[in-house]
Amino acid sequence: PSVGYSLKNTCTMNEYKFVTPCRHEGTIKPVKSAGKHAGKWFCRVKGPKVDALGMNVKTMYSAPFIGAAKASIAKFLCITVATVEVTASASGAQVMSTPIAQQKAASKSANEFDTGDDDELANFDLDAAISSATKQSPPNKDHGRKQALPPQYPMSNYKSSTQDATCSKDSGDLRKELENLRREKDRFNREVGLVKQEAEHIRQENERMTKDTEEAKEEKARLKGQIRAIREEHEQRRDEAEKEKHEAEIEELHVERSKLKGQIRALQEQRNELKSDVKSAVQKNEDATKEKYEKELKELGTEKSKLKGQIRALQEQCDQLKSDVQSATQKKDCAEKESRAALVKKEEYEKEAKTVKKALESHRVELDGLAKKQDAASKATLGESQPPTKKQKIGKQVKVGTVVKSMKVAELKEEAVARGIDVKELTRINKDSLLEMLVVGSPCIIKTDAWDEVVSLRKTFAEERQKAEQLERKRQEEIYRKKEQKWREQEKKRQEQREKDRAEEISKQGEFHSLSVPKKVHGCKLAFTKDLLFHGTPRSYNTQCTECGSRFNIEYTCEGCDYDICNECFKQKTMTASEKKADAKRKAAEEKERQKAAAERRRLQEEEDEKHRKKWDPKTHFAENIISPSDKNKDPDGNKSKGFTVWCSDGYGNDGWHSYEGSSTKEFDTTYATKKEANERARYLFQWKNPWGLGAEEFENHAYEVDKSTKEGMVTYVVTPDDSTTWSVGVVPDAAFAYLDNATRSRHYYDREDDYEATAGSLGIYHCF
Repeated sequence: PSVGYSLKNTCTMNEYKFVTPCRHEGTIKPVKSAGKHAGKWFCRVKGPKVDALGMNVKTMYSAPFIGAAKASIAKFLCITVATVEVTASASGAQVMSTPIAQQKAASKSANEFDTGDDDELANFDLDAAISSATKQSPPNKDHGRKQALPPQYPMSNYKSSTQDATCSKDSGDLRKELENLRREKDRFNREVGLVKQEAEHIRQENERMTKDTEEAKEEKARLKGQIRAIREEHEQRRDEAEKEKHEAEIEELHVERSKLKGQIRALQEQRNELKSDVKSAVQKNEDATKEKYEKELKELGTEKSKLKGQIRALQEQCDQLKSDVQSATQKKDCAEKESRAALVKKEEYEKEAKTVKKALESHRVELDGLAKKQDAASKATLGESQPPTKKQKIGKQVKVGTVVKSMKVAELKEEAVARGIDVKELTRINKDSLLEMLVVGSPCIIKTDAWDEVVSLRKTFAEERQKAEQLERKRQEEIYRKKEQKWREQEKKRQEQREKDRAEEISKQGEFHSLSVPKKVHGCKLAFTKDLLFHGTPRSYNTQCTECGSRFNIEYTCEGCDYDICNECFKQKTMTASEKKADAKRKAAEEKERQKAAAERRRLQEEEDEKHRKKWDPKTHFAENIISPSDKNKDPDGNKSKGFTVWCSDGYGNDGWHSYEGSSTKEFDTTYATKKEANERARYLFQWKNPWGLGAEEFENHAYEVDKSTKEGMVTYVVTPDDSTTWSVGVVPDAAFAYLDNATRSRHYYDREDDYEATAGSLGIYHCF
């Protein structure tokens, strides 16, 4: 009967409840949605195992049969199917009326069953579920034992003969009841057979769907292969099309190239023709110029020989006049210096004389007063004393002396010092000069009594001045001491008030210390440094990490212990051993990468420096004979007037501001046999050996407006920086150099780096042709 009850409710559409001995419970409901689980039942399980998994409810899907649902629940809970007790809910169950309807519903549910969506249903063993359900209803072999009846047969309709003997039924009724029970049993057996058939149908359907799935996979793989082949064929065709397109473009470019080659060939022929014409014109011009120069040279040769003698005589006269002018200038300067010194000394002597006169006048007045007192005293004692035998001096005797030639040098220097002359000036003056300065016959100050008193007064004044200075120094020290004492008291009060304000500030900020950290970091609670103030300003501005001393990224603070820690140190202290090892490995890798990057930067910098050095190294651009000319090149007659001369000049032009005395002197530099070498030397001298001492790169980067011109293949460079001289370098034939304005055969000093100043200072006037 229990089996019949279970099987009869397998096709109902209501809710069921279940319980297990392991304290699990839940519900079994049909799926109402039309998704991938449509037609199935879902079981919601609650209990200790579900809680242990961290979930409130565990949901599982099964076939629309009580046996399948119980098997799914038993598998999840690891228990037997028989221990799962299922009961209908309080609301009435709507049971399908006939087995045919049940079979149709089961067939429909089986057709909608998706084996590929639920792993638990795929592994469901229907035979085990049926055998478990069959075991719950053993065959009725003992007819004398009580049997459990279905719910439609209430127990109240059956009474045992032992309970009520008076209400026993007759044998016919008992037979009918037995027959009904047998028919019910047969019906249950038929239903079990239908369930088995349905299970077999579901198994076959599952196998068919598995086979269809494998076929679908094979079809999918076949389609993928076809798609891959189509894609490869498409790419091959596209490559072929692109290749054909490129070949066509290349063919067009070849045609265009052949056309351009023809044009270039024609232009080259034109260029060669023009070049030959230019060369012939230049040759004709050079021949004409050469004839003209030779004619002029012949005419000027005679004038040169005449002028040489005149220039030589004028040069000697000029040298003599120059030496005379220099000696006269020196004497004049010495005389002017002596006159200026004499005037200064005269003014000092006059001031000193006035001072001495005033002192003498005051002493004279005092002497007159003393003489009067002495006369009065002598008159009072005249009667008592005897007349003097000799003429007695009345009053104080005054010493009077003059400067004489017999005075020693020391006395003369002392007199000069007394008159206010500086001692340093006296060390370089002899006796005659001293007598001339002091004037023989003039009053000698040091031989008068007044001078002794002046010396005494000076000494007294010095002592009084020293005492006054000491008193003033003591007064200033006392004032400074009082100020310092006052400042210390104010500083002490200010510091006390500052500490008091700081204590109040710390107490107000105590609420921010709420962060608990491991004791290996700090024993107290910490606060975020950004939330704290230090004397009214953010603490992060005035603190540093207690651990590493860094002033950046200070993260946490304990004001009570005056402890601050940065973010990096906090991470280091809170790391585990494995994290520290990983961090050390990471830092080592970063350091290695940093060193590698630094080495790469150094390599690139060295390459750049080498490239820069080679770019501005004259040895890269010029031959050795251009940088360091030979003695033959430095000799104006080295090529016997058949080469090309490099000249240079440096001076102010007629700019209306600086003094102008004509064009600057053109100094000889070198001579070379070919124009190419001379032009290279001119460029080297102009840019690398300029008069301002600038390097070639600095000279070029200043972006001076360089005027470069070429005449008959010979270059000339001219540059005039702002508020500076004009620097010119040019190339001319050796024979033409002598006819340039202000030309000189004396060589310049711009490329003499070792003895630059000595050579520049020893240059005389320039010799002209």
